[in-house]
Amino acid sequence: MVNILAFIPGHKFPDVSITGPICPLGCKYCKGYYLRSMEPTLTPKKLYDTAKFLAKRGAKGLLISGGFNLDGRLPIEPFLTVIKDIKREFNLVISVHSGLVDKNLAVRMKEAGVDIVDYELIMDDYVIKEIMNLKSKRSHDFVKSLEILEKYGPPYIAPHIPIGLNYGKIAKEYEAVDVISQFKPYVLIFLVFIPTKGTDMENVKPPPITDIVNVIRYGGLKYGIKVIEACCSIPRELFEVFFE
Repeated sequence: MVNILAFIPGHKFPDVSITGPICPLGCKYCKGYYLRSMEPTLTPKKLYDTAKFLAKRGAKGLLISGGFNLDGRLPIEPFLTVIKDIKREFNLVISVHSGLVDKNLAVRMKEAGVDIVDYELIMDDYVIKEIMNLKSKRSHDFVKSLEILEKYGPPYIAPHIPIGLNYGKIAKEYEAVDVISQFKPYVLIFLVFIPTKGTDMENVKPPPITDIVNVIRYGGLKYGIKVIEACCSIPRELFEVFFE
């Protein structure tokens, strides 16, 4: 019997936005576009009521996201008390798309019962300043937040590496892999730039497929994942032949 895992977010793991469709940061590749498909939960009460409804409907988890402020943070502090109530009463797996954090926020998310933090590591200062509009932040701020989350935050930190945000070019993605590899996370997630209609970058081409594969391959090598130069139909018991 072959076990295949397909991760498909849906009614069992819906997403909500605590800022609705609004994102003050307005990154050039998104402009809040992806928030529009999320259920708006603009107040702690609305978040609680939505979580209660979703749990009764059969949800097992909840992704809490939203627009980032001009410091690159999700304004989640007012919601932490009710997140603790949601965990206690509905036992949902809670994932938060936090953005940059400080020690206080990392600790408070852990205390509130947040299970997972989805964290994007950006190492390209040009992307941070000119594309994400974070004029006062640089790559060291992103590394520092990851360090804080790993040390003080919730039990599972899921680092994400965006590929191609520098107008479709590969720039600091390999450096991001190197940084993350020092923390030995339980998972490494790659996000590939998609030109999105209505944004400043809607006509920008994504990186070439070969460049994307090379970044992911590099990540695989860093994490000890076997890269097999053979057809995908090769059975597991013959893998070693291709490592000679």
